[in-house]
Amino acid sequence: MVQSIQAAPGIAAPENEDYWRMVKRQFPLDDNLIYLNAANVCPASRGVLDRHAELLRDFQANPSFQNREKYDPLAERCRKKWASMLGVTADEIAFVRNTSEGANTIVRGVDLKAGDEIIVTAHNHPSNLDSWKVRAKRDGLVVKVVAVPVPATSKQQLLDGLQQAITPRTRVITVSHVTNTTGVMYPAKEIAGIARRHNLWMHLDGAQTLGALDVNLREIGCDSYAGSAHKWPMGPLEAGVLYVRADRIPQVWPAIVTAGWSDNLVGARKLEVFGQRDNPRLVALEATVDFLQLVGMRHVEARMRALAQRAMRGLVEIPGAKLKTSMEPGLSGGVVKVDLPAKEMKPAYDALWQRHRISIANTASGDSRGLRISAHIYNTMEEMDRTVAAVREIAG
Repeated sequence: MVQSIQAAPGIAAPENEDYWRMVKRQFPLDDNLIYLNAANVCPASRGVLDRHAELLRDFQANPSFQNREKYDPLAERCRKKWASMLGVTADEIAFVRNTSEGANTIVRGVDLKAGDEIIVTAHNHPSNLDSWKVRAKRDGLVVKVVAVPVPATSKQQLLDGLQQAITPRTRVITVSHVTNTTGVMYPAKEIAGIARRHNLWMHLDGAQTLGALDVNLREIGCDSYAGSAHKWPMGPLEAGVLYVRADRIPQVWPAIVTAGWSDNLVGARKLEVFGQRDNPRLVALEATVDFLQLVGMRHVEARMRALAQRAMRGLVEIPGAKLKTSMEPGLSGGVVKVDLPAKEMKPAYDALWQRHRISIANTASGDSRGLRISAHIYNTMEEMDRTVAAVREIAG
């Protein structure tokens, strides 16, 4: 059971392979599978699955108003735990379905007028890029797309690209904390500082950092942040978190208004009234944050980074391989992208699956072309080494 993790060594956990093998046993992953696609979707731990199933059975056995009364206080307890982990207050947290819904809440909800400018990066996820283009087409806004260096060589290089795009008409700056394309980590705190100096709204896409990095949103200073439970937090599908800083909440129009909505709702709760929700799924978010806190976000991040570094150190030694992710911890997280310029990506991707049962992602063309490897705490160092060997074999 999950509780057995507590008996493992504490401070030395990131370097203790026995500990991490025990963590791996908390997940129902196929023994013959090397799963390296956390940037897309993660398995949930057995504890999260059991709690979700328990609540789902209870709901379906008794969907009465009386039985469902327990969900509101359970959701509030869950909200407090997520807020504590992220260094903010419970009133600044809204529960959404995923990062995309959180991002679009901001895209649709912030007051803007024709001619206002929004700065994005070329490697933003479509939910935080194309969504802005759609609103721009509707409302006469201007979306300025900043190129992403591959690989990034310094924080200043990333900051310069954004700063040079700012004009007196800029109103919003929005970036991916860590990109899902080449794994570059943007200096979020510094960008938030720039945004404050220019009185801009700064939204941070946390899809690749929520549950992966030990994130403190108060220290970062962004205005809003969104992440999904089904990625690095290793929670249920279609559940996520949207943070909006307290003084910014009144400036966001709700995307949906239906039964249960009121302008008197406290804080970010006014942004999460979507009609009937899957209450068991939402409350399973509590088991998700409990598991992360049981391991400890400091240990989660250290392990994730150790796995990524192990992979990168091996991949960079493969003749002909081109690593597109910086090996500098300040410029990367858990997403690793490696290109094999002499090979087509789809056959290489297929070979890793068919010959070795290694599950990753791939990009066929463009500046983010390559194989994407994203390992998490259910992976082992041995799996990293086997993956590097398999890529070496395919590279020829």
